[in-house]
Amino acid sequence: MNLPNKITLVRILLSPAFFCVFYIPRHTESSSLLPLIFLWILFGVMEITDLIDGKIARKLGQISDTGKLLDPFADSLSRLTYFLCFTIAGVMEFWIFLIILYRDLGVSFVRLMIARKGIAMSARLSGKLKAVVYAISGIVGLAMMTLHKIPLSETALSVAQLVTTIFFIISAAVALWSLADYFSVLTARKRAAK
Repeated sequence: MNLPNKITLVRILLSPAFFCVFYIPRHTESSSLLPLIFLWILFGVMEITDLIDGKIARKLGQISDTGKLLDPFADSLSRLTYFLCFTIAGVMEFWIFLIILYRDLGVSFVRLMIARKGIAMSARLSGKLKAVVYAISGIVGLAMMTLHKIPLSETALSVAQLVTTIFFIISAAVALWSLADYFSVLTARKRAAK
């Protein structure tokens, strides 16, 4: 396994760690800020590994079909994990999470269909933009969870929640656009094969 794929693997391994750090204190009703600090650190490491694995692969000439499949899987796993946590925490609406989940399952289906033809599909521009929007929404979601730990007025919390929801709705819209873009690639490949 080359270095970029090892970096991607870190993101896969940190995803269940993120969930455990989020869930265990909720289950034990702990009010400590320490788990929230760890969530910020884990989130940062996951997003940094997403930024650098592809750059290192290109710089070292280590772009591989395995990496083309492993990287989007790691992205989905990490982002679905933190969006699920936001949904459980009540800062993300369930319908937004479902759109994001369905998008990732849909794109996985497209990649599988194209892989059956022996082609490992690289990330598309829509997917890269989606990654940026998701990362920003992740920051906003964690910020909202942090605000719940700080004594704020109900008005301030309501405004912060509204801003957070707007970012999540933008994420859902970009997810749908990205899904349509990936399906257009599948459709175009099918037409070209005829």
